[in-house]
Amino acid sequence: MTIDQYISGMRLRTLALSVAPVWIGTAAGVGVVRDRPAHSPRCAILHGGASCVPDTVRVVAVAVLCLLVAMLLQIAANFVNDYSDGIRGTDAHRAARAIAARLDDDLDAPADRMEVPPARLVASGIPPKHVLAAALVNAALACVCGVAVIVITGCWWFAIVGVLCLAAGWYYVGGRHPYGYMGFGEIAVFVFFGLVATLGTTYAIAGALDAAAWVGAAAIGLVAVSVLCVNNLRDLETDRAAGKRTWAVRMGRTCGTVCTIASIALVMLGAAAAWTATSMLGEQLAHPSVLHAFLGILGAVCALLTGWFASLDIAKRNYMRAMRSLGLLALATALTFNGFALMI
Repeated sequence: MTIDQYISGMRLRTLALSVAPVWIGTAAGVGVVRDRPAHSPRCAILHGGASCVPDTVRVVAVAVLCLLVAMLLQIAANFVNDYSDGIRGTDAHRAARAIAARLDDDLDAPADRMEVPPARLVASGIPPKHVLAAALVNAALACVCGVAVIVITGCWWFAIVGVLCLAAGWYYVGGRHPYGYMGFGEIAVFVFFGLVATLGTTYAIAGALDAAAWVGAAAIGLVAVSVLCVNNLRDLETDRAAGKRTWAVRMGRTCGTVCTIASIALVMLGAAAAWTATSMLGEQLAHPSVLHAFLGILGAVCALLTGWFASLDIAKRNYMRAMRSLGLLALATALTFNGFALMI
């Protein structure tokens, strides 16, 4: 496997989905720590409590490690998906079928409607064992970073969460009965890319959760679900032929499109509500800040714009462009939350 093939298999355009929840979780965790009464630090290894290092150093270290865990696990999952779908034959002739379907649908379609899904490694001839090895290496590196988080925080039960994440990544399309083929992929994405990644980061930093963390986790979880739905709408015909019963296959293209746009609309509505509430409350907020207000409003505007353009592209079946917009929506949602969460 060459470097270019490895980078292609990482699917860099999707990594915003691992960056955004950690960003949101970090902001929520900082907010919780900020409002907590000062206390003397203890050694996590000896007492299972706070770290021995100063709070700022600890927060940065835990946030960076959580980010590495999230990104490495997602990269590992991308390679596992490539490996499993490749050996099952799901990816065979995916590009050719996609082009044929679009030509049959509209012979006069413009160029941007003729976007071809990215090539998959196993389906393009890369030995499956090389792709599996890449997945295992990234999973191992994620485990190393996860162990570092456990040592710093003293939360040994994070190991159970890590095992569940690894199992979810493998059994999505791997194993004898992959849940991604039965229509549970969207639920798993909401749980692991939304709730687990966000709330896990918040708890690792602060040792507690608050309502803001749950709201942010739900918002970014909806973005992650939207990304997977768009991916499945793009691959609807090939997934149906391969027996992969995603939500898009079960609901059909029209209903699947409506539900995906509705999920995006909920995220946009949340961003607009945060913007409105902050503007109305102003100095009544617990921690008013011009910088945080600016970041929150900037993020909300970007979320509204990227969500709008993504919805238009989904309606027009420009799925590849919609997925790029949704990656930006994930980051805009995190920026919005970062600005507003630190003011409340």
